[in-house]
Amino acid sequence: MSKINSLLGINQLSANIGRQRVLSNISFDVENGECVAIVGGSGAGKSCLLRCVMGLYKPALPFSGSLQFQQRYYDFSKVGVKDKVRSEIAFVPQNPQAGLDPIKPLVSQWKQALRCSNNTHISMAEQQRLLESLGLPWFDKAYPHQWSQGMQQRLLIAFALLAKPQLLILDEPTSALDSLIAAKTMTHIMAFARKNTTAVLIVTHDLALAARFAQRVAIMRQGEMLEFGDAEQILAAPQSDYGKLLVTNRHW
Repeated sequence: MSKINSLLGINQLSANIGRQRVLSNISFDVENGECVAIVGGSGAGKSCLLRCVMGLYKPALPFSGSLQFQQRYYDFSKVGVKDKVRSEIAFVPQNPQAGLDPIKPLVSQWKQALRCSNNTHISMAEQQRLLESLGLPWFDKAYPHQWSQGMQQRLLIAFALLAKPQLLILDEPTSALDSLIAAKTMTHIMAFARKNTTAVLIVTHDLALAARFAQRVAIMRQGEMLEFGDAEQILAAPQSDYGKLLVTNRHW
């Protein structure tokens, strides 16, 4: 069960894709300013879980459970959750192509992100500093295909940070980045989160990333949440067999 005073609470969420159960009785919470990591291998249901939290009910469709966000409560079996909470949550998908229009210049998409963030007062110098902090140049006349996948992924992160959300959701945020750039990117994200009291929810298969940045960790396997609790405790002494396997084989 989630805590009553949490920023985000998920209680007993279950979801299907067609007739196949992909999430079973998932419960966890995220506190204000906290970083929570959801760890598991491919097929664990991590991305399906994030999409349900965001109200994106394809391909997985929730049929039971509830969501609490800022003391507001919503039934997962009813339509409309996404319209009520999405303005305060920023979501960065794993695949940059899912967030960028291939036929529009990057500068046009940046300006659109500024408008959507209600942060149009930000100066050009501040905009450039944000991009530079993520290792990105100014756009000039570039299109998405002219930037690497890693650069595109960091640009989506910059889009999200513009909005200064209360909850930042990252789906495999470093999957397209080499280890050095990944570390710098996550360090900047967490510094931003601390400054703005932004909570961060990370989905990752990288246990080392979770160990470094998260206060609490959830371990998922085959649509079930096997463990959820203090990161140091779970990583030092996991209770589930799968958790022990992950810890034994993690890469530092």
